[in-house]
Amino acid sequence: MLGLAAGLEPAFVYPDRVEAYLDGMDADRPVILADVALPLSRYQREEARIVAIVDHHQSSLPLQGQLRVHLDLSRCGSTALYQFLVETGRLEASSRWDPLLQAVDDYDLWRPDHRDGEQLNRLFHDRGFTWYREKFAHGFEPLTAEDRERLAALEREEALFVARQIEHAVDFTAGGHPCAVVVVDGEGAMNEVAHALLLGGRHAVLLIKPDGRISCRTTTEVDAARLMEEGFAGGGHPRAAGGRIAPEAGAIGPDAQRWLIARTQAILG
Repeated sequence: MLGLAAGLEPAFVYPDRVEAYLDGMDADRPVILADVALPLSRYQREEARIVAIVDHHQSSLPLQGQLRVHLDLSRCGSTALYQFLVETGRLEASSRWDPLLQAVDDYDLWRPDHRDGEQLNRLFHDRGFTWYREKFAHGFEPLTAEDRERLAALEREEALFVARQIEHAVDFTAGGHPCAVVVVDGEGAMNEVAHALLLGGRHAVLLIKPDGRISCRTTTEVDAARLMEEGFAGGGHPRAAGGRIAPEAGAIGPDAQRWLIARTQAILG
């Protein structure tokens, strides 16, 4: 939304696909990377066309101090991007963005009071980007009665999804840490699944999605970003990170699950 409001041409790319996306672009086309980053060696190769990297992930710390890199681990990527766009004159500041940015910030960083962002996330995944773009093109707009009725239905569906994933969780131990892995049966409330399992006493929860992506959530006992960086070609935050199942793991299912468990045990000791 912020990119569109600033007259940019946004493109959504998963963090582990950024380099491949750049490979497919014209070599002299300028780019702003927001909420994702690059390895230092690739940044140095691309520096001439990178306008800025605006990120908030622990995995971006090796870029700290580079000329065009703006890192702030205390806020979400959207809030950091908004500040960058305003400070560089690409977007006019408006208080209409504040409620939307606060909701996204609270949800992305999983603060105790994150319900507004959680609700927006539900509607975004249910109604799609076109709805989101039209509703919030110029900042926050209150939810309608129809929106709230749909949210109630989505929450009921979500509760069933969470219960089903928890039922199929497989517990294991890695480096003395109780962990769980779930091969989830579709896209859904990943945060809610993971945190229900964390509240059940696990230090790390790894969710394998149908497309081979991994969502990792941990307590303070395990560094999720380091685990994803070292074992799963990913990264992120200390408590929330992501990666991907390697091709040699086999099909998504029991084979990938066994591979993930062995890989996690090898990293955590």
